[in-house]
Amino acid sequence: MNPLRPLLPLLATAWAAVSLPTAAAAQAPPSDDVTSYAIVVGSNAGGPGQDTLRFAEDDARRVATVLRELGGYTRDHVHMVLAPSPARLLDAIDQVAAEVERDSAAGRRSLVFFYYSGHARATALVLGDDELSLSQLRGRLTELPSSVTLVVLDACQSGAFTRVKGAEPAADFSFNSRTGLDATGLAVMASSSESELSQESDFLQGSYFTHHLLVGLRGGGDRDKDGRVSLDEAYQYAYNQTLLATSATAVGSQHVSLEVDLKGQGEVTLTFPDQADATMVLPAALAGDVLIERLPAEAVLAEVHKVAGDDLDVAVPAGTYRVLVRSAAVMQRCPVTVPHGGAIAVDLAGCDEIALADTVAKGGDAATPIRNRWAIELGAGLAGARRDAFTRRLEDAFDYSGGALRSQLSVELVRRMTPNLALTGRVTRIASEHYSYATDLEPLGYDVTSNVFTVGGRGELSFHDDHTLLFAEAGLGLTWARDRFEDEMDRVFSDDFFAPHLAGAVGVVRYSPWLNGVGMGLEARWLYAPTVTNELDDPDTMDVGGLFFGLTVDYRP
Repeated sequence: MNPLRPLLPLLATAWAAVSLPTAAAAQAPPSDDVTSYAIVVGSNAGGPGQDTLRFAEDDARRVATVLRELGGYTRDHVHMVLAPSPARLLDAIDQVAAEVERDSAAGRRSLVFFYYSGHARATALVLGDDELSLSQLRGRLTELPSSVTLVVLDACQSGAFTRVKGAEPAADFSFNSRTGLDATGLAVMASSSESELSQESDFLQGSYFTHHLLVGLRGGGDRDKDGRVSLDEAYQYAYNQTLLATSATAVGSQHVSLEVDLKGQGEVTLTFPDQADATMVLPAALAGDVLIERLPAEAVLAEVHKVAGDDLDVAVPAGTYRVLVRSAAVMQRCPVTVPHGGAIAVDLAGCDEIALADTVAKGGDAATPIRNRWAIELGAGLAGARRDAFTRRLEDAFDYSGGALRSQLSVELVRRMTPNLALTGRVTRIASEHYSYATDLEPLGYDVTSNVFTVGGRGELSFHDDHTLLFAEAGLGLTWARDRFEDEMDRVFSDDFFAPHLAGAVGVVRYSPWLNGVGMGLEARWLYAPTVTNELDDPDTMDVGGLFFGLTVDYRP
């Protein structure tokens, strides 16, 4: 194939429905006389010239989860096939075909759902170094004696930031899959039009289209509020949300397309969100871009553009969640705990308000929803220094007025690059050490004052809904020390000394639940640097360790 030909979209989704006895039967929830089977395939491996994918197999796992939770599929009827060869994939289809044959012989109707996420070329699925043609796949799927067959093909190739879903400069897979799989009773949904590129998101850790399709199946697409999501409802939701999510990407907007030929078939119901273990309700007053994260993993379960005026029910597993709502000016953070068997509405009155600049755009490095990108930390503490030859000579010759601990003050600027990594710059003032010796004239005096300038890196880990922050940092920098000697004639002699140093710290910050961006912290620090040198070349080696108590204030510059 000519490598100079433009890359065309490579993501397709096909939904096939083969005659049910009546439209009402297609609408019916799962029952004993309709047995559901699923073949869920994910393959990250790429073929020649293709990168290894990151999210294809994860997308397959998420599809299997939704089918089990909301589609009426029992666990033993969901066949997960990860990283298969063509022969293994076809064997999985044959295994389900045998089960469907037994159902048909017993007079039971059956439904088969086939999902594939991975690489593809113009007319074939790519399974590592091998390929499975669409015509061969079509033959196996259309031969299934099931009452209903649903086919979803999600073929993607890894890119850099937003992944382009296309494997090579060849004919369009979206078009070829719709035409190659076309048959009576077939409905085909493609994630993009013929002239567009389909995309994948690092932030969502999956396909834009598959993500929004699954949110639709969880209840986001249930427009008529009957507790069921039909094929048409799923398409409309996936179309709108995928277009919205991709409109600001570098690749450009992505339009989901649908071709339907059900030959008098009524609406085909795909999922039953009203049978979910638990439901999160986004209330009518809530409006904006909504991100639902499951804790403690901080995994994105759903990203939704919500308009005011209607409730939106999202079927979710019971557990603890963080809901982020972004409007024109602010971000709201709402903690939600969803119990088993219940429907819990997001309480807007219980949400914390965060300045919009506290977050980052979707698809970049992950958001820092609670902590701002910038912070100033003020600290004060006591540190103990190791006695060396320099200090021992001073103590032998002078009276030392200080104690074993030195007081220190510091100011640190923090620039967060990601939720777990920051760059730091710190200035530390170490209080003067004063030595004196009485003479017949004026007393002799000797003072040493040190200032420390440190740049470094910090790793951060948050807990308790981001209100508790643990960190460890390491740095290097410049130590500036100045000594001052005053003799018995009141003459003053002064020298400046500069030396590199190493520094480290570990600590904890607890952010206030009432004052956003304000926290109190405690940390242990260590510093090593040779500074002042006496006439005998004894260095005053700063080997200092101590505890600091501080105030942290996040801010927007």
